[in-house]
Amino acid sequence: MNDDTKIKELRNKGYGYKKIAKELSMKPQTIRYICRKYEQEDLIGTCKNCNLEMKSVKSKKRKTFCSDRCRWQWWNKQRKGIIKNETI
Repeated sequence: MNDDTKIKELRNKGYGYKKIAKELSMKPQTIRYICRKYEQEDLIGTCKNCNLEMKSVKSKKRKTFCSDRCRWQWWNKQRKGIIKNETI
């Protein structure tokens, strides 16, 4: 098992950077860097409208739609559904 997978496994168990670093004889800064690299991979989501897989930028709000067209289509579908429910 390589260090990256071991770090990810220990992090999922709830270990902190210092504890992982001590166990693997590494610097805490190195552990923090590797953990942040894995956190960026988790920013993959899917579009609410077309289910296209997309990545979000870490420091920004997570994307919900892949494009403006998908966003408009989704909102129009929702709006039509709400109008039908109000008239019944």
